[in-house]
Amino acid sequence: MTVNDVVDELRAARPVASDALRLQVMTIAARPAPRTPTLAERLRGRRRLALIVPAGAAVAMAAAVVIGVTRSGSTGPVQTAAPEAARSAATATAGESLAAAPPVADATTAQKAATPGPIGGRAQRYSAALSLQVEDTDALSSATQQALAIARDLGGYVVSVHYATGDGGAASVTLRVPSSNAADAVTRLSSLGTILGQNVQIDDLQATLDTLDRREQQLRARIAALTAAIDRADTAAERARLEEQRAQARTALRDVRTSHAATSAEARNATIQLDLRTKRDSGVAVPGSRLDRALDKALAVLAWEGVVLLAVAIAAAPFALVAAAVWTTRRTRRRREEDRLLAAS
Repeated sequence: MTVNDVVDELRAARPVASDALRLQVMTIAARPAPRTPTLAERLRGRRRLALIVPAGAAVAMAAAVVIGVTRSGSTGPVQTAAPEAARSAATATAGESLAAAPPVADATTAQKAATPGPIGGRAQRYSAALSLQVEDTDALSSATQQALAIARDLGGYVVSVHYATGDGGAASVTLRVPSSNAADAVTRLSSLGTILGQNVQIDDLQATLDTLDRREQQLRARIAALTAAIDRADTAAERARLEEQRAQARTALRDVRTSHAATSAEARNATIQLDLRTKRDSGVAVPGSRLDRALDKALAVLAWEGVVLLAVAIAAAPFALVAAAVWTTRRTRRRREEDRLLAAS
């Protein structure tokens, strides 16, 4: 059979489409061609969603501003200074009360009298910190010089001095005085200005010294015993071993004596830290205006809102990823099904 015969037979046996198939093809052909939506049409349905972000931000800012304004009336711990009028009234009232009542010691005098001192007969580490306020830089210079003189008068010495002036002034003085004169030194230094703060710390060192004394006695007894044993040693090897032990005991005794001397030195001298500052450099915080406080509180509220939103976003991120994966899978499957139906038809 030739090729032409095969072609003739295939043409004669070609299939004929049924009426149902012809009707389905005509129906599909009569449908309008699918049109790809434009960018404006795609964004039209999402504009409402896009408005949620600025609307939420506006609501958050409005809430922060409302909270800041409503809570800016109270300044909290910043209000440390009373108005001049109220201060004058309080001073006048206090003056009338003092005129009517018998004279009493003021707060500074009471604080001086309450200054504790080291206990006699015991080794103690005494340290004190004083913060004083003076009128101006001239008074600051004078107080610094008087502090150095007080330390010398009480048998002490100056460890360090830092003095600086500018818009205000400040000085920092570290003094070492005998512990027996520590309370007197604190009292005399307190009179150089207005006391802003005072801190006294006393640490007992007697137990440490007693332990070191006992250890020293034990080491001395051991050294004496080792010396006697060396004299009675029969062999050179035994004598060398005993001499090494005696050398170790002597080293330990030397360390104990060094620690004892250092501890005794700490107990003999007290350390006093004196800080002086002028009124301009007193470090008192001045309360801001109501607008400043409102802005500060509003910014604090916005910061907390940002933290909350970040926490919510972190918590919702896994669920959003799962939802996106499910949506993508369903859309891909639907497109494949449509392609299969079109191919089959």
